[in-house]
Amino acid sequence: MKKILIVNFCLFILVSCNQSNIYTNYFSFSDNIWHSDSSIVFDFNSRDNKSLNFNLIISYSNNYPFQNIYTSYSLLDSSKNILKSDMIELELFEKKYGYPLGDGILKDFTVDTLIINSLGVKRNANYKLLVKHSMREIQLKGINRIALEIEK
Repeated sequence: MKKILIVNFCLFILVSCNQSNIYTNYFSFSDNIWHSDSSIVFDFNSRDNKSLNFNLIISYSNNYPFQNIYTSYSLLDSSKNILKSDMIELELFEKKYGYPLGDGILKDFTVDTLIINSLGVKRNANYKLLVKHSMREIQLKGINRIALEIEK
């Protein structure tokens, strides 16, 4: 037990010292339901002229009724010009055997994907990333939260 605590503490220190991560924000869904008319909005400001990578992280439970999830996103600048827009598919459960993919244990899991690779941004500019699910269900059950992580 003591060894596990020491290993977890060391991993925490290593992860928290990550200098490439410049923005992380989470949005939690009440009752673990993502409504189709809800766009999740992530606002951020760039401090330097850099190329950035955008990762989308979805936390889900065993109660999620499908094997995958389709999400749409749009990245807008301060003038509301669309810089990048796309629909992506994330596999949440393995096709043949149905076990959950990504990280996690027991009933809660996370899966992440790189949605925008090496996008150049302007210094001191405001940006907005809008994310919504593109599934047929009006109320998508089993989604706990969604996060945006931006790295250099």
